[in-house]
Amino acid sequence: MLKVNGISKSFSDKTLLSDVSFVLPRGEIIGLVGPSGGGKSVLLKILGGVMKADQGSIKTDTPHNYRVGFLFQEGALFDSMSVLENVAFPLLDCDHYDDLHPKFSQQEAYEKAYQTLKKVGLARAYKKHAGQLSGGMRRRVGIARALVNEPELVLLDDPTGGLDPVAASVIIDLIKKTLYKLTQTTVVFVSHDIRRLLPNVHRVLGLFDGRIQCNCLPQELLTKAPQHVIDFLATRYDFGINKTVIKN
Repeated sequence: MLKVNGISKSFSDKTLLSDVSFVLPRGEIIGLVGPSGGGKSVLLKILGGVMKADQGSIKTDTPHNYRVGFLFQEGALFDSMSVLENVAFPLLDCDHYDDLHPKFSQQEAYEKAYQTLKKVGLARAYKKHAGQLSGGMRRRVGIARALVNEPELVLLDDPTGGLDPVAASVIIDLIKKTLYKLTQTTVVFVSHDIRRLLPNVHRVLGLFDGRIQCNCLPQELLTKAPQHVIDFLATRYDFGINKTVIKN
């Protein structure tokens, strides 16, 4: 379990996050929704240790620092590296080594990366350079890189953004069947594709005006979320037609 308490973050005179608090239950897929530019990506970076909060704390119920896998927007791959090198990168770029971050030889890191690529169906593409890949394949490589260190928390920043419907469905399937069911890790999933996000998460966090204004199960949205959150989601998801999200 991860406890986020009182996280705040400002840039110049703009406050993006203000006293953000919530709990991430272990082994759930959490959907983080909200308007563009509202701080979702910043919150992910703080959760992942990529950015520091101005105030607040993040605590875990384990005695050690939690391992994090991060899929940045559009994959954020190194185009000059091969697919295998991209996936192995987190294993070879550790600044320190301990029981949680063992030191891998290059051969060990590449073998672990190759086995992870198998899980996302890209083993045959391991020699290709990232710059040669389609958008959907880049996201799959990004997911493999996020998984390679066997994280306890995986952060996905708009993994289906800009993809065609077929490629987006493949990514959602990977998130559910490979990332979640095989690893049982905790996943925080940011997406503007509300139609695909809502039926595939266990819980919805709504980040509006710098605060968490909604924290409920998808099927509870119509009864527990504030009206402005429902209105925002309804412009992207037809609750009348897509009844599964409020019946499950």
